[in-house]
Amino acid sequence: MEEELVDVYDENRNKKGKIIERKEGEILSSDEYILAIQCWIINSNNEILLTKRKATKKNGNMWEPTGGLVQSGENSMDGAKRELKEEIGISVDENDLILLKTNTEKGNVNVFRNIYVINKDIQINDLEFIDGEVSDAKYVTFEEFKNMIDKGEAFKWLEWFYENQKTIFELQQQNKQDLDNN
Repeated sequence: MEEELVDVYDENRNKKGKIIERKEGEILSSDEYILAIQCWIINSNNEILLTKRKATKKNGNMWEPTGGLVQSGENSMDGAKRELKEEIGISVDENDLILLKTNTEKGNVNVFRNIYVINKDIQINDLEFIDGEVSDAKYVTFEEFKNMIDKGEAFKWLEWFYENQKTIFELQQQNKQDLDNN
């Protein structure tokens, strides 16, 4: 795997001028953060596109949305577009990406995670697993997603997405209105 260079941010989300090679198990100081993205694709049937992590990857065979780290020099939209292209072979433009929220996650490595919703009908047959991180993909309803979490097939920490589906629906409607008005 090629090295992944990421920018380091302070607690106010300002770049510190420090670039690191992201390695598993790395620990930054408590006031340092890296930037990540997560992309939730929802089709016109209100189904969520989930991808399955390759079995050989950490937490292999778990279902999740497309996501990853924002590389040095990218903004989060650029990172989201790159990850979608690398992991599932689709191209989106900035108008497709609706910023849902930003999570601040504290741990061994502190992360600012920008979470995007993409309202798009993408056929499973059109997906390409280019970088080898994904082994499968499928659409599920919000209820099916909740059941997958309960059965341990998807990460428990993703439960917030299910719990916020009303807010997500309202955001989708607002975005559609904004696009119609432009």
